[in-house]
Amino acid sequence: MLNLRKTWFWFMGIGFGCIAASPVLAQGGWGDNEYFDVSTSGFIRIESALSTSSKRNPYNQIGNPFNGVAVDRLDLFGGSDTYVRQGPQQDEDFNLSVLRGKFDVNVSLNRNWSFRGELRALFDVDLYKNFHLNDIPGANPLGRLDRKPNLFEYRVNGGSLMSRKNPGALEVSGKRFMMDLPRFYLDYHKGPLHVRMGNQQIAWGQSLFFRVMDVPNGLDLRRHSLLDYVPEEFSDKRVPSLAVRVQYMAGSWELDGFVQHFRPTIYGNPNTPYNVIASQFTVHDLYKDYDDKFNFGMRARGDIGPIKFQAMAARRYNPDGTFRWTQSGVHKPLGPGFEGTEGLMAATAYEQDTTGVHSAREWFTFAGLARLDGVNGLNASIAEFPAAQALGAVLAPDYTFAAQELDLFFRLSGGLRGHIAREYHRESLFGVGFGYVFNGAPGSLFDQLIANVEIQYAKDRHFTNPSLSQYRIVEDEAIVSVVLEKYQRFTPAFPATYFVLQWMHRTESDIFGRHLSGMGGSVDRAARDASTPGSANYIAFALQQPFPNLVWRLDLGMLYDLEGGILIQPALRWRPGNNWAVEAFYNFIDGGVRDRNPNYNALSTTEWADEFTLRIGYEF
Repeated sequence: MLNLRKTWFWFMGIGFGCIAASPVLAQGGWGDNEYFDVSTSGFIRIESALSTSSKRNPYNQIGNPFNGVAVDRLDLFGGSDTYVRQGPQQDEDFNLSVLRGKFDVNVSLNRNWSFRGELRALFDVDLYKNFHLNDIPGANPLGRLDRKPNLFEYRVNGGSLMSRKNPGALEVSGKRFMMDLPRFYLDYHKGPLHVRMGNQQIAWGQSLFFRVMDVPNGLDLRRHSLLDYVPEEFSDKRVPSLAVRVQYMAGSWELDGFVQHFRPTIYGNPNTPYNVIASQFTVHDLYKDYDDKFNFGMRARGDIGPIKFQAMAARRYNPDGTFRWTQSGVHKPLGPGFEGTEGLMAATAYEQDTTGVHSAREWFTFAGLARLDGVNGLNASIAEFPAAQALGAVLAPDYTFAAQELDLFFRLSGGLRGHIAREYHRESLFGVGFGYVFNGAPGSLFDQLIANVEIQYAKDRHFTNPSLSQYRIVEDEAIVSVVLEKYQRFTPAFPATYFVLQWMHRTESDIFGRHLSGMGGSVDRAARDASTPGSANYIAFALQQPFPNLVWRLDLGMLYDLEGGILIQPALRWRPGNNWAVEAFYNFIDGGVRDRNPNYNALSTTEWADEFTLRIGYEF
């Protein structure tokens, strides 16, 4: 197995060696007085996101909607009680409050070679009221991430649960800080050839919200999830990776290929502001089994008459991964009075703990929120784990039986945590794109209107089964997007307004990659009993309006899920001069635009996150 951790030191040595040696190289060797140059830039910025909603992140212990709520429980044998979940109830004013810095260095070594390094650093000032384990009586879950919030130190399985630190390349992180080198590479240019070697992000797409051709990198969602400034697209989200990228210009055609060390999408940790995996789960991330895997792909683009054409093919591990039930490995009894069941419980997908689920209503509510199936999920955790059957669990034929069986085990145990494993799977991707510029009457809406169509076809894509079964859903998927964009000047007093209108169609999953068969579950209905949509469709719209002096700029971004969810982000950008920059934007999310269960649409996942964000930075 290739130990890619050693490459950390190798690339560090290359980069800093170039910088340190630059004065000498300037006098000879690689250096060339005509071409040698060093330039630096960067910024320091304060970023704060103020919550404007009374809702809290339901996937965290402090935002669990069942905290302090009396719930009636009725089990299979007619036993009943009323239970109040003992969890913290805290109001959060700030979802985000960080000090961010970035420093860039660009070194031109000679006419062919150059180096770029970018240091990114973040420190959280900890205004978010952290969850404390002693807020829940009797809590003692396995795994460090489920005991105390950890904002940046993403962990994967190693010798023991959650023992290995983040899978990011060239990164050092802790509970409240992270530093990494998202760009740290050597460039070689000679004629039509361009080779880039090192830690890098590969951006094959430039759409707002949508990723069709943009397939090389996963996303890092630890900092501000997907709720950042829309015009920045995914520039701060793509997970950097050690790679070699080769580009070659053959006439009017560009050939582009890469070989890249596989890195996964990084989700927020439990009980952090933008966590999206319910904190009643313990996640066993099995990335360690994929640390020696590589992705590769190629793209060609050029002009065929008036048509701009591109085609791509890639063979990659899907960075989003899939989730399934896994043995907890936790030797705790089922509950008080059940001593001697420790071994059986360790061989089930559950761990007895008060940070887990306590009622069937909570179980089905969170199944709906996660786009999972509450009945089939229970059955998979029984059928695929003989130890669960040995403890008396039986398959549930319907919702009512499942709810009563769940309440029975929750009453006996005092709370159960689910354990799930995250795995990654190979897939083949193919894509084509077409672009055309319309010529209409000068000044009309159709003059210089740019239209782009992008189509992605994924062969044998693996999806998380809504039951969390080890038998994943494997299907081919087609994703299509249509993009219209143009600059339109309405008055000589103002610069041109930029507009973009986009539509996306997905045949198997929502915009977050969740299979559509898990849509529509709720507190009183499993997803299998819902009329799940046959496809997912989204419309995005954005505009930018600079003011005459270019000191101010107005932005608007919108994403609409045709199943009934909407995100609207108005923004204002101010550059007063003297290297200062201020950006303010507001995220408004409504998952109930249509009169139906909000779990049918993707955007209700983050409906709680209405917030005002202010960023004040100094550039140098």
